[in-house]
Amino acid sequence: MIMVLRNLASYLRPYKLLSFLFFAGLFLDLAFVSLAPLSFKFMVDNAIIPHDFGQFYLILSILGIAGLIGFSSGIISDYILSKLSARVQRDLRSGLFAHLQHVNIAFFQRTRASDLLSYLSGDLSAIDRAMTVILTTGIQSVSVVIISAGVLFTLEWSMAVLVLIGAVLIFTGPYLLGGRAQAINAQYKDQMSLMTGDVQENIKAQRVIKGFHLQQLMIDKFHTRLQSLFVIDYKKNVINSSLERIPMISLLLINFTIIGFGSYLALQGQITVGALVAFFTMYTSMGNSVFNLTFAIPAFTDAKVSMDRIQQLLVELPEANGTVQLQPLPNQQLDIEARELTFRYAEKQDVLKDINLHIPPGTTAAFVGSSGSGKSTMVQLILGFYAPNEGHIRINGISLQEMDKGSLREQIGIVFQDNFLFRGTIMDNLRLSKPHATREEVIQAAAKAEIDGFIQSLPDGYETEVLDEGGNFSGGQRQRIAIARAILRDPQILLLDEATSALDPISEASINETFRRLAHNRTVVTVTHRLSAITDADQIFVFDQGKLIESGTHREMLAAEGYYKELWDKQNGLSVSPSGEEAEIDENRLARLPFFRDMNIDVLREIKDLFNTETFSAGQAVIHEGEAGNKFYIIARGKVEISKRPVGDAERIRLAILADGDHFGEIALLENVPRTADVSALTECTFLTLQRKVLHYVLSQYPELDARVREKLKERYN
Repeated sequence: MIMVLRNLASYLRPYKLLSFLFFAGLFLDLAFVSLAPLSFKFMVDNAIIPHDFGQFYLILSILGIAGLIGFSSGIISDYILSKLSARVQRDLRSGLFAHLQHVNIAFFQRTRASDLLSYLSGDLSAIDRAMTVILTTGIQSVSVVIISAGVLFTLEWSMAVLVLIGAVLIFTGPYLLGGRAQAINAQYKDQMSLMTGDVQENIKAQRVIKGFHLQQLMIDKFHTRLQSLFVIDYKKNVINSSLERIPMISLLLINFTIIGFGSYLALQGQITVGALVAFFTMYTSMGNSVFNLTFAIPAFTDAKVSMDRIQQLLVELPEANGTVQLQPLPNQQLDIEARELTFRYAEKQDVLKDINLHIPPGTTAAFVGSSGSGKSTMVQLILGFYAPNEGHIRINGISLQEMDKGSLREQIGIVFQDNFLFRGTIMDNLRLSKPHATREEVIQAAAKAEIDGFIQSLPDGYETEVLDEGGNFSGGQRQRIAIARAILRDPQILLLDEATSALDPISEASINETFRRLAHNRTVVTVTHRLSAITDADQIFVFDQGKLIESGTHREMLAAEGYYKELWDKQNGLSVSPSGEEAEIDENRLARLPFFRDMNIDVLREIKDLFNTETFSAGQAVIHEGEAGNKFYIIARGKVEISKRPVGDAERIRLAILADGDHFGEIALLENVPRTADVSALTECTFLTLQRKVLHYVLSQYPELDARVREKLKERYN
């Protein structure tokens, strides 16, 4: 309780004048409320019993004037409290939001969005309610109790002692239950946060849910969550009812005792009738105040939980930031260097191990490798999102640990794979990277990103509203807007993290040409799984399992015949039409599949013509776990996720991410066995598919080949 009062006092400290006016008005209001019952003694003893009308009118006039002053002061204090409460809430929201902007990005990766939303909604609302209750009911009740207790001792000390003993009894129950109530309230807030997170996640995942036909699973999962919430909600309601019921019973017992004992004293002539009426009236006011205080206890408890939760957020360390400014110079290109760099997330296994690389000013570098190899993490380290556990990154010779991150990021343009669009207009979203850009500059950047024509075709053009994170635009359109946003900044460093993954082949080729033009006089780092896009890069860095295993130009690494050549060979020989709706594979690429290796080239030419083209949009299910398998897939273009749901567990586990040149489902070429995992498209995908019955029909004409293919597939299956 003391901690809650101390925090509330700190919230009011910036508003000393308003707080003084509020307490002054509240004091006048409380003085009248507390002392008004005493008027019964003077009214009965000095006016009613002696039948003195002069005293009657005098006492009534004094009561009227005092009441007018008290009620006016109360109304004024209510208005002041409303302003104080609104300002405190504004300050808390502003402070929390500002703190979130500076917290390390790792915090957001380990914290559910629903938890963060609950801080700004549920927890601050609980503090607001507590503040209102404490500054009105709380202070009023405490003041009435203190003043009334003094007057009661003046009227009759023995009865006053009974009243104080009763007041202790009233608070005993809530005091004993307070710790349990606080724990249950904390559990309730946690469960509410989890439920909010489930709903938020469900809304965003509707395409996946419907694509995998998971509606009933989601309903069952939500019912399980609701059952947990129901149990804790029931416990919370029971304990809150107990906190209210116990004081009520105690108050009734005290009322009965005071009526009996006071009447006995009046019959004995130890107190006057007026004093008895005044005492009981004042005690009733005091008892109601004590009872009202018990209603404030749940507010205290709720606020204590919320303040503890908010404090846990506020102790999160801000992003580490140096003081050295990276000053932009005219026509300056930035130099990037990593030396003996090792990085791991939260003391887990190393994601990057002993990385040494150098990207000279004004050059284009490409990071390639399989999913999870560490290439995107390297980009995040260049951005300063994380600090290396060992080694360092230097920009123009300045260590990122010593550098002011803002001065670095102001000179960087970044295009992520999953780009976020904010509420507002398209113009607002484009100007984020350069708030004072002219309309002409924005349109020019959009034209370079090949999105200007589309925007101009919209009824409201650049003033078109962006809804729900850009949900009213396609993935490719969102990607182009993000690219235009980066172009508009005209940065010294351009970071492209799978920047063209959501584009069709024609748009990708055109945007890549734009990037080549933009690369002039700036440092460009691109992360991609599509090797055909980076054949002219000045340097290509190949990552595998967190290590930098190769580097050089495209020609140098093909000649070295290392891992890069394996990646190249996997994608080489696959072609996709400009529309993205037709794909082909040549016989040499087909021969690199394990089960077709060393096969007669004429047979492979016959087999390659058996492949069909299938396309899937982002989020669409390609294969459902458990369904019959009769088809083999080669990814001609795009990226898919392989996932599985463990028995008895509703949470899916990501097994792998596959991209251009990868294949899956080869077991279906052997026999009709159920699919062992789910496959869903992460981007727009073009597949080459081969049905088992078609392949076996062709191979039946070559018995020796048929037997060998089956044997190879069995080896893979086993």
